[in-house]
Amino acid sequence: MLSTPAPGTLFLDFDGVICDSLEECFRSSWLTAAGVPITAQAPPDPPFDAAYRARFNACRPFIRSGEDYLVVHEWAARGEVPPSQKAFDGSLDEKGPAQLEQMKKRLYAARDALLIHHRSLWLGWNPLYPGMSVALAAAADNPAVWILSTKKAEFIVEILAHCGVEWPLSRTLYTGTSRKLDLIDQKVGRAPAVLIDDQIDHLDFSHPSCRCFLARWGYIAPGAADRAAAGLDLAAATEMIRTFPRPRPAV
Repeated sequence: MLSTPAPGTLFLDFDGVICDSLEECFRSSWLTAAGVPITAQAPPDPPFDAAYRARFNACRPFIRSGEDYLVVHEWAARGEVPPSQKAFDGSLDEKGPAQLEQMKKRLYAARDALLIHHRSLWLGWNPLYPGMSVALAAAADNPAVWILSTKKAEFIVEILAHCGVEWPLSRTLYTGTSRKLDLIDQKVGRAPAVLIDDQIDHLDFSHPSCRCFLARWGYIAPGAADRAAAGLDLAAATEMIRTFPRPRPAV
């Protein structure tokens, strides 16, 4: 457990909250799905028209984990956009856990290779939202502010360093297959906490100790803003990060 977390601990999602990673996810997942080898040679551009890209972008609010993007390419290739989260989840269920895990491994292998062979290019596909670099730099030494993401922690720290933010790996949590709120409960127990996320399915607005906020600037699903009991705009979120209270010293 965190030491004396009062008045709370802030947990931030990464993709769609801190980082607009849509370009990276589009390109890395296409290279993975197409089986394009990642070598020292510059990776090819995806051979798709604007309509394909629009279909891919329209699926972004349904994403919970990186391997989901490979399934998005299947929808886009059929010329379709899932009509709902339920419909998209149904296509994930058809894959099954074992196949999805293999897809995840392939995607992360492609990302690893891109970082090795094309580091600056890959990092450049991951811009931060306006104001995030300043807010995170101010919170980098605040033990009450954490990043909690379905993206591997090492990638997050690399991206932030590229954007001028030296963020500690020790306060960057990779969820793996765990629910975010379960991990928060494990980390702080029933001490006060805050979670900001753009995927409403990660949030529980009736949680007894963690206040949940929908990131309204992120890739939120249709109707999510109406369902969310609490939300933040980008300016309010960056101010919260920058000024979040630090833990009281132990006495």
